[in-house]
Amino acid sequence: MRRPALHVVLALSLVLAGCSVFGDEPVREERAVERLDAARERADTVESYRYDVAIGVSTTAGGERIDGSGSGRVNVTTRQQAANITIDGSVAGSYVDNRTAFKQCRPGGPFWGKEELSAERNWSEFTPLGRQLSVLSTGDLYDNGTETVDGRRTVHLSGHPSPSALEESDDGAGNRPLFGSSNVDHVTVDVWLNETTNLPVRSRITVRVSGDGETATATLTTQFRDYGDQVAVTVPHDVRADAMELGCAGD
Repeated sequence: MRRPALHVVLALSLVLAGCSVFGDEPVREERAVERLDAARERADTVESYRYDVAIGVSTTAGGERIDGSGSGRVNVTTRQQAANITIDGSVAGSYVDNRTAFKQCRPGGPFWGKEELSAERNWSEFTPLGRQLSVLSTGDLYDNGTETVDGRRTVHLSGHPSPSALEESDDGAGNRPLFGSSNVDHVTVDVWLNETTNLPVRSRITVRVSGDGETATATLTTQFRDYGDQVAVTVPHDVRADAMELGCAGD
């Protein structure tokens, strides 16, 4: 189960996109929809931010566990972003420069892939903030009341997109959610919005997959910070020059 579980984590941490296929007649609480709409409207005004991620995967195979962490920065004004995710001591990097995406093909490896993002989608939907709000735009959505997170008053929203929605999502950059032979059983997306500004403070995505008689649970927690701060992103010359034009093999 180790490799399918890791695929879930990498797919969520790097490419979780807005989805459009959900179950019939989802439950969408009016207060939750209004708060989400306010958050998406507020997010459209964000010029830059940074974020930190924590990753955890546990399996029923002998109590096996994978942990990871990472950070990223986004400049919406210049349409640039960069992220590094570390899992089991290996770092996987990624960059986006306007609508050109660069992805390290294997964690810690020397090869990078290059691919063009879809011109038909809003650029912000290629960022963690845009994607995680977008994925809540359809499907079940609930308002869980107010909570204090990192000393700030927040409104906690949660949603339950269907597993097929994540499998069918595609960010146009060749980074598709690859689940191997596993079946996605359950997906939950939680977001905590600043009660005053409606900007996300924290999000958590939980995915449970099963296959070959085993089960793995992957959790990705993102802390958003430094909204509006000066953020600089530069794609290294060797990455830009040597990246494979057709992306990484297997994408």
